[in-house]
Amino acid sequence: MKLYVTTTSPYARLAMIVMHDKGLSDQVDLVWTRTRQPEDPLLSVNPSGRVPFLMLADGTGMEETDLIVDYFDALVMPRNYSVPEGDEHWPFRRFEATARSMLDGTSVWAREIKRPPEKQSSEVLDHERRRAIRLADYFEGAIYDKVFQIGLTKPQILLFCALDLERRIPHFSWRTEHPNLRGWFQRMEDLPAVIKSLPPENT
Repeated sequence: MKLYVTTTSPYARLAMIVMHDKGLSDQVDLVWTRTRQPEDPLLSVNPSGRVPFLMLADGTGMEETDLIVDYFDALVMPRNYSVPEGDEHWPFRRFEATARSMLDGTSVWAREIKRPPEKQSSEVLDHERRRAIRLADYFEGAIYDKVFQIGLTKPQILLFCALDLERRIPHFSWRTEHPNLRGWFQRMEDLPAVIKSLPPENT
């Protein structure tokens, strides 16, 4: 299998965390690419040019983080990243959706600040900054829910990747005012799968 990724995509980082956590790194070749480039080799296998993108041995391609995570999860039992049944189902889904909103928003923020200063939208920057802080406030109170205290789950990795974008967003200062979240994040970043998923520029 080949997993096409970039050094900056938090969604690619998410897929790599799951790959390492499931012990699949010896079965997956990482292909580091640069998206939005006309000569990007990814375009020859994935018309959308988005990452992460997984190419199976038989030539089948899979795009979209959730699909790739679910596929990796199904390859090695037990399935740790599926949605639980029973009483835990809806709390899990709720936290997953909110963590995804935070990751989507911080990703927009990170992309916007990469644009030339004269092309940046102050409205977008302010909107995403406010959204990120509101969600950090929310998760500061929710982080001790059991969804975030058990082994690696999709809500946990979504939230971790959202907070980790502080490395690329100078004004995303969430740690000082959120000690509970800071402690949880520090425990997460020490996990072997998380350490192994660091892209080359950060190793």
